[in-house]
Amino acid sequence: MGLRTSVIVNGINNLSDARYCAGMGVDIIGFNLKLDDPERVQPQTLKEIMGWVAGVQTVGEFLRARPDVINEMAEEFKLDLIQLDVPYLIDEIEEINRPVIQKVFINKDTVQSELLEMMELYTPFVHSFIIFSDDFDTIDETNSRFLADLSAKFKVYIGFGIDKANINGVLKTVKPTGIGLTGGHEIKPGLKDFDELADIFEEIEES
Repeated sequence: MGLRTSVIVNGINNLSDARYCAGMGVDIIGFNLKLDDPERVQPQTLKEIMGWVAGVQTVGEFLRARPDVINEMAEEFKLDLIQLDVPYLIDEIEEINRPVIQKVFINKDTVQSELLEMMELYTPFVHSFIIFSDDFDTIDETNSRFLADLSAKFKVYIGFGIDKANINGVLKTVKPTGIGLTGGHEIKPGLKDFDELADIFEEIEES
């Protein structure tokens, strides 16, 4: 199956999600490896997942781990990319031995010129940016023009406000590199409700 845009699914913590996403044509699946997060995926679970999935890139999601710790875990779990959920110093990013996806936020008080300047500074050192928001629940006239400006200048994944009703409009007006979605917990081992992801994938499936 092919999708009309690049897709990252973050927060994968079970084999059901990983295999489903790989089968649906997702480009990158992400694993929470934040050291102090109770929701982080367990090492044995991650090794099991890595042994089963193929044809999809993998990214480890980190918060404040040192570059040397990130490199050790990237090597141990054979990760393809690293996602930094807070801005790191450029010197630190250069120490990381995998391409970096940098998470950035846009909120109601974001100064657009400052965010543009920051992204211009980081662009030579990162693979791409994934944009989240604490304030905006959807993509509409309050933020779509700025997101389109960012998408025209940088390699950007939109990681918030995406649903089956607006996905086609977002792809047409914002024109991002791709979208970011989130996996979740199994109802019980091996049983998973994929309705929300499936609805979006159905909308962007190549005809």
